[in-house]
Amino acid sequence: MRFTTLFLLLIGWVRLAQAQLPALLQAYARTSAVTGREAEASRFVQSLFKAGTLQQDQLGNLVLVLGSGSPRRLLVAPLDEPGYVVSQIQADGYLRVAPVGGGQAGPLFHQFLEGHDVRIVTAHGARNAISCVPSSHYDNLRAEPEKNKPPFSWQAAFLDVGATSAADVARQGIQLLDPLTLEKKPAVLGQQWVAAPAMKAKAAAIALAGVAQTLAAAPVRGTVVIAWTTLELLNGKGFEAIANRYGPFEEVYRFDRTLETEAAGTGQLLADQALPYSLPSVVLTTPARPARKPVLPNTKLAAAHTYLLGLPARYANTPVEAVAVADVQQLAQAWLLAAGAPATPMVIPALPTAASAPVLSSYPAAAQLLAGLVGQYGVSTAEKPVRDFIARQLPAWARPTVDQAGNLVLTFGQGPRHLVFVAHMDEVGFVVDSIRPNGRLVLSLKGGAYPWLWEAQPALLHTPGQADVPALFEPRPHYQQATKSAPSTPLTVFAGYTSAQQAQAAGVRVGSTTVTMPKQLRPLGPNRAAARGLDDRVGCAALLLTLQHLDPARLPCRVTYVWSTGEEIGLLGSAFAAQQLQDANVVYPIDTFVSSDAPQESRVFGYCPLGQGAVIRVVESINFARRDLVQHVHALADRQHIPIQEGMTAGGTDGMEFMNYGIPSVPLSWPGRYSHSPVEVLDYRDMTSLVRLLGALVQGSPAPKTPAAGAKPNP
Repeated sequence: MRFTTLFLLLIGWVRLAQAQLPALLQAYARTSAVTGREAEASRFVQSLFKAGTLQQDQLGNLVLVLGSGSPRRLLVAPLDEPGYVVSQIQADGYLRVAPVGGGQAGPLFHQFLEGHDVRIVTAHGARNAISCVPSSHYDNLRAEPEKNKPPFSWQAAFLDVGATSAADVARQGIQLLDPLTLEKKPAVLGQQWVAAPAMKAKAAAIALAGVAQTLAAAPVRGTVVIAWTTLELLNGKGFEAIANRYGPFEEVYRFDRTLETEAAGTGQLLADQALPYSLPSVVLTTPARPARKPVLPNTKLAAAHTYLLGLPARYANTPVEAVAVADVQQLAQAWLLAAGAPATPMVIPALPTAASAPVLSSYPAAAQLLAGLVGQYGVSTAEKPVRDFIARQLPAWARPTVDQAGNLVLTFGQGPRHLVFVAHMDEVGFVVDSIRPNGRLVLSLKGGAYPWLWEAQPALLHTPGQADVPALFEPRPHYQQATKSAPSTPLTVFAGYTSAQQAQAAGVRVGSTTVTMPKQLRPLGPNRAAARGLDDRVGCAALLLTLQHLDPARLPCRVTYVWSTGEEIGLLGSAFAAQQLQDANVVYPIDTFVSSDAPQESRVFGYCPLGQGAVIRVVESINFARRDLVQHVHALADRQHIPIQEGMTAGGTDGMEFMNYGIPSVPLSWPGRYSHSPVEVLDYRDMTSLVRLLGALVQGSPAPKTPAAGAKPNP
């Protein structure tokens, strides 16, 4: 009879697993629940029930009591997760952080915060931030390269919220000791795996909600207390309070996130001892970290038999902690059997309504265009989605062409002089280099970046002609014993495939399937934004914005805009374009100025503050712009009161290839922070300045002519 009951319960879970459960797990995984500040997660759980169904005590625990009499059983899962608080607000507007409670396991736990989106939960709602990271362009100039350093620690962390002062921070409603976590980006792989920070505990809370819905639909034998507890990682007092108020109990079935084993995805349950009922695929193990014990023994638990239950996971204690939907089903079955569940199919509530997206910025036109560009994925040599998006934004009069290198080229205007402007479409990313027999994808990097910033993060596979596939950048082997910030082996990706044949059948192609991580433009305060790939989507957007109010028939010269390919892997597109445009008088490459206006950088080099205007890259790794051409740009900017800066930075631009044909290059830029990272930052005031400057160059007086042969060299 017991197995008949279990079979009927499985029917509901199977239907759920195929449809709603992964989506529900994904939605709940986005909530913040730093230990001691679990309100957001608590509200989500409560929203799964009719108002008033769950009771909330003064510690924030949620409780549902079903039935009466004996036996008395307690089913419990935690609400909280590891996290941080704002520990200092500096005068320059940067924030420092400190961890709260326990759960920050392994030497790379804090490194997974570096260079990523952060979410601060204030009394007035969530606020965006990013965790600062040194710019990769400067690594060769450092006394000790970042890759040689030990793993990143929380003591080295700075948060950027788009502020320049403590007063700016206060205006955003951010206060000392506000809790924060990584911005959650949960991934669902083939409806079989769900991955996110603290996913085991998140999945347990949702499983317990399904159990509660089922048990509430029919009478139960004895008393069943169902609780979602707070403070587990801080002091364990949430659980103690539940036991003291609702005990004594004969049996306790408590979820323990420190029960660990590698997940196979086949419907397993972890337990610390044999269970008092029959359930297949139970793996016995011991907690990795013992639970905190109260000062005095809890008398309400003295006679209770306590069973610890757990979920297997892949990549435990990382931002891509992955649980199998089948294993979540098994956990729910264990709780149902413990409660003597009736033969009722599993009930699950509908997903709560998703919150609306935040307003992008105080610069709606620029932000909307830039958000669209950032939303396209285009690793070097795979820029077609970006190119197609740009082509759709062009004015009706435009007649663009696509050359043999994949560049999008637009020429307009008339006159003897010819100005060329180049912005590159590609972004740093990865390509599949090989496929292992177990289905893992081995990657090679396209462009320059710190590989560890992608480690243990959500991924996307891009194959031409196919929909993007969610996946996971795996942490390095033995990541729990890492001693260096950089991994010693190539990054690999798990996309749910179990063999090379399965990966190939799904469309993965060595050499053509590219890999990135999900991205979107996130506002930082009223004037700034962060995203991966702002280098050089800002330049692409700036060229587009100059066309909005331009009449090509009134221009005094010919102008060619080139949106180029392959810049990050050797200026491939611009090399071809330069061959075709040898009659150009000047080329203006539009690209990022890697600024040292960041807390971890030395300001003796590359210092152009954000918010003070566009930048002339007078000196870079491969160019020293002609003085008269630089002065010409300044003169145009002065006449139109356009704020600009000039500076020296690392790296090169597409203009170098034009110099092969004697065409001078004057790189124009926007100052950016945290280059080639997932959290590049711009200031819209600089972008506005850049757009105005480009417009002045296109429509203004001609630049100085190239010096004649034998003329005195330009100093």
